[in-house]
Amino acid sequence: MKLIYLHQYFRKPSMTGGIRSYEFAKRLAENGHDVVVVTSDNENIFNGWKIEELDGFEVHWISVKYDNRYGFFRRLWSFFKFLALSSIHICKLKSDKLFVTSTPLTVAIPALIYKYFKRKPYVFEVRDVWPEVPVALGIIKNKLLIKFSYFLEKLAYKHAEHIVALSPDMKQSVLQRCSETAVSVIPNAADCHLFNLPMHESDPFIKKLQAIKSKHKKVVFYTGAFGMVNNLRSIIQLASFSDGDIGFVIVGQGKEELELKKFATELNVFDNRLYFLSSVNKNQLSSVHSIFDMAVSTVLPIEALYANSANKVFDAFAAGSPLLINHGGWLCDLIKAHKCGLVINNSPTNEDYKNIREFLLNDDEYNFACTASLHLGQTDFNREYLYTKLKKILEQDNAL
Repeated sequence: MKLIYLHQYFRKPSMTGGIRSYEFAKRLAENGHDVVVVTSDNENIFNGWKIEELDGFEVHWISVKYDNRYGFFRRLWSFFKFLALSSIHICKLKSDKLFVTSTPLTVAIPALIYKYFKRKPYVFEVRDVWPEVPVALGIIKNKLLIKFSYFLEKLAYKHAEHIVALSPDMKQSVLQRCSETAVSVIPNAADCHLFNLPMHESDPFIKKLQAIKSKHKKVVFYTGAFGMVNNLRSIIQLASFSDGDIGFVIVGQGKEELELKKFATELNVFDNRLYFLSSVNKNQLSSVHSIFDMAVSTVLPIEALYANSANKVFDAFAAGSPLLINHGGWLCDLIKAHKCGLVINNSPTNEDYKNIREFLLNDDEYNFACTASLHLGQTDFNREYLYTKLKKILEQDNAL
């Protein structure tokens, strides 16, 4: 099968960010499929399409500058620039099927254009409940734009051959707007082979992590974007309750970095109970999980965000790190059912901190959570298992 894999934010393992599309594209190529990934280069400026051979498949890059620190309208320009250029490009390629993954929701437009002009089916992957999230956050306020967004969402679902949702909660959201298209749940995956790797003690990055760990009995850490939805202020608030036994580390980058550091300074935790580190790649991420003790994933108290399937969660399962979250939804249910971590209040209290401290310093409870987390990574969220589900959907002429 000739497959076009459309993903605006495709990342290679050498880059920071999730590599779901890379891992699935590589496996599809290994199984004999002719795969072309169509994506954007957010950092480099160049003319035309740049084609790269990567692990058995092609990646077609177009230069579209984007940064999560951009304002709404500058982001919107990036979305529309990519949808226009990618729409033209995919219609020039020979293919049997299109696999398109959001966000942003605007990638639905190339998918619909592709189906109309090429007379070929597409499978649509829903990574976030758009436009529910930006509407709930007040990012999209214009009533006409809101109506158009919901119309586009429904149109994308209705004309898809199959829909892949990244969580059970996302599936329910999709079915509320479109019940005539089949929906399968394939969450983000745990790449166990990328974690618990040998560490080079002489590496400056390893030494930096060990220096932080030496100051505390246990360390809780966050990895990812510094965006509004991530609610990283809650982690800083948690750190303010710490007596020093538990340290906190925030790893990544984003538009809120300066404000977060200012807030940490105001609470007198900056560089003593809470530390900031720059973004890391997958190899470095393994060391973060090996040296520190508990991964955290936080969001704002907005129900639409509780459906998330964040990469950091499945990295924790791959590494066998207990997970700390501050919200309800399917991940909350999962943690409570498997006892692989803790769920705290969205606005953390001193009592929440005490619960975390007690959990981390209780060897029996902590070790049980580590084992449970790794078991989830090796079974339910194992990359190979989830890939088999996706492969079956993509290879079917009429997915049911």
